[in-house]
Amino acid sequence: MIFLSLLLSVSVWAAAPTADEIVQKADEGRIPGGNITLVATVNDYVKKEEVRETRYRISIKGKQASLVETIFPERQTGRKYLMVGNDLWFYTPDTKRPARVSMQQKLTGEVSNGDLARADFAGDYDAKLVGKETLKGQPAFKLLLTAKRPDITYSKLDYWVHEKTFLPMKVTFYAVSGKPLKRGQYSAIKDIFGRKRVTKMLIEDAIDPERQSILSYSQHKRAELPDSMFRKESFGE
Repeated sequence: MIFLSLLLSVSVWAAAPTADEIVQKADEGRIPGGNITLVATVNDYVKKEEVRETRYRISIKGKQASLVETIFPERQTGRKYLMVGNDLWFYTPDTKRPARVSMQQKLTGEVSNGDLARADFAGDYDAKLVGKETLKGQPAFKLLLTAKRPDITYSKLDYWVHEKTFLPMKVTFYAVSGKPLKRGQYSAIKDIFGRKRVTKMLIEDAIDPERQSILSYSQHKRAELPDSMFRKESFGE
């Protein structure tokens, strides 16, 4: 009996995912890996009244590069954000030349540049499993994610991931000062490329919760994406 108990304990321990593995699986539960295109829609609200809608076409080439192109409103079409490695560039037809910008800079409403251009929590943050909690009756891992570099979108995150499905559930984003910047809740689970994934995120200002943005993903497609798409020198051609 003692041997059997020890064997079961070892089996459970061996099967338990590490913090890094949990974050990797949660990344897949947000944005599929590989080369894909999708549309991101951001609806901004103040005191529950919609003040703005912006849509972007996002092309993602593995974890190496992404291109974010504004497709609505029409007056903003032609604006592009290009992420290659750890560098982020912004291009607008008005200036003709791409300029380096930060991941932390606000894009629209409560959404930052890095929220759209980069979705690699596993690559950007060191993860620590803090414990387990119950959210709305569902079992969740609670993790602390700490940025590996100062240019990452957020200094640290409190991150809740479903214990069974490994889908992200909730997140709190922090500034370098340690103050909470924003809080997010994931929802709208859909079957995409043969796996359940969240497709919507409600983001609210940590100080003024009446300032909110809803970030929604749709039109996911596998795509052949040539390297030339991800060269800032090609902007404006």
